[in-house]
Amino acid sequence: MTTSPEYLVTARKWRPQQFGEVVGQDHITTTLRNALLSGCIHHAYLFCGPRGVGKTTTARLLARAVNCQSPHDGIEPCNQCESCRDIISGRSIDVVEIDGASTNSVEDIRRLRENAKYPPTTGRSKIYIIDEVHMLTTSAFNALLKILEEPPAHVLFIFATTEPHKVPPTIRSRCQRFDFHRISTRTIADHLRTIANAEHVPIDDDALFSIARFADGSMRDAQSLFDQVRAFSAGTITGADVRRSLHILGDDVYFAITDAIVERNLARAFDLARLIVGQGYDVHQTLVGLLEHLRNALTVRATGNTELIEASDETRSQYTKLAECFSEEDLVHMMTLVATAEQQLRYASQPEIRLELLLAQLVHLPTAYDIGRLIAALEQLGTQPEHKHSPEIPPPRTMVQSTHTVSSSLQAPATPTQNQTQMSSSPSAETTFGWKAFVDSLPPTLRVLRPILERLPSPIITNDNLIIECSDVNDAKTIEERRPMLEKHLAKKLNHSVRITIIETQASTIQQAAVTKKAATPSDQQLYPIERVLIEKFNAQRIPVVR
Repeated sequence: MTTSPEYLVTARKWRPQQFGEVVGQDHITTTLRNALLSGCIHHAYLFCGPRGVGKTTTARLLARAVNCQSPHDGIEPCNQCESCRDIISGRSIDVVEIDGASTNSVEDIRRLRENAKYPPTTGRSKIYIIDEVHMLTTSAFNALLKILEEPPAHVLFIFATTEPHKVPPTIRSRCQRFDFHRISTRTIADHLRTIANAEHVPIDDDALFSIARFADGSMRDAQSLFDQVRAFSAGTITGADVRRSLHILGDDVYFAITDAIVERNLARAFDLARLIVGQGYDVHQTLVGLLEHLRNALTVRATGNTELIEASDETRSQYTKLAECFSEEDLVHMMTLVATAEQQLRYASQPEIRLELLLAQLVHLPTAYDIGRLIAALEQLGTQPEHKHSPEIPPPRTMVQSTHTVSSSLQAPATPTQNQTQMSSSPSAETTFGWKAFVDSLPPTLRVLRPILERLPSPIITNDNLIIECSDVNDAKTIEERRPMLEKHLAKKLNHSVRITIIETQASTIQQAAVTKKAATPSDQQLYPIERVLIEKFNAQRIPVVR
């Protein structure tokens, strides 16, 4: 029986050996390289960040670079000298790695302090790497604080933690802190592509992005998942292989959910919920995936491109089509519902019903409107002239149009001709001016008169008197209350004083019946612009005020 060579997992085999090989943490490696080049090495570093993003790896690289006997360009460790080989193999006396979760008592830290007094044997510094340093006890932190305050010149501390808030401020203040970021999905996928090509592993882009998304920013997790999927599939690894191996939902399910929402097909949505729960998929993970799915659609809708989506080109094209089916307001509303359901799921005794309820809410979600845009549209509608007359109001009289312009918004009476001289001296002489433009120019204090004046027939102006005929007592009373202000505004437009006379006319029996009927069910001509929009957009109803 032949012995196969020792197998190394991908995370160990592809562990960075140079600062330039650390993926996704350029802001940290650049700072450390410059510190090494200038010789300004701090006595204590605190590496913070989520799991699997390179904290311990960077700590080991820094330890090798500090003690390397012949570093490249004075920065990168050579990995060939005795010190580098000892650190890589884990047998270096000058570099001590401590697990803070198990070696966390005050006695352990006191022992560390005693050993730290002795100088290094081969390298320039004695380096202590304490992983998960937040697990130390309070007494241990107090014991560690003394040596951090007055460290020996040959000692270097490198702390790593996933929960920096648990490290006492007295410790944090004596360290240079570096925050490691979650690695982007695309960066992880690109690095996995490099590994797959070097290992001669056939895998498509959909599979790489599926692994990278499931790794949630951790390169180490992504490499472990890569090994798992590699063992699952015998041929070319596809996205379907990844989803079967890791038991995660594919993008096709999320697109099917949004298709059911677009079609308002609740039966289809319930079938998908039964499929998800029946095949054992985690409901919480499903909601997380659905939230990301809606987020991708929102980014396309908002930006007009797919640059912010970390997915294959085929999936990106699907999001481009999906974004056309929803407005930004719809997508934000749906994301809010999904996020709320995700939070409430932990208290749900029946997750399947909670999922079905969420899908029902999404399917029957009414169309959302941007309130700011709606208000702007209403304001614009209010500034546009509206040519309408109520059916119960007699049609406007035929007037003699003026050809002499007094102002930009109002026309003065025409100069009477010889045949009109006799008529101009009598009260029945009629001329007209730009009444609609005048009504549209009313100041805010007179805006309440606009709908009333628009419903009335065009007035008659005779010399310095303007006659308004009104068949509604309430309308006449409203105009009379604001008549002085209206006269003042009219005089400003005509450049001379004008007296307004309000004549109450009696409507015919048929017209009065029509008025009574319209009062019960107001026509479109009687509604304010904002009332019509609210009725059309939101199916609102006009409720009469009972006094």
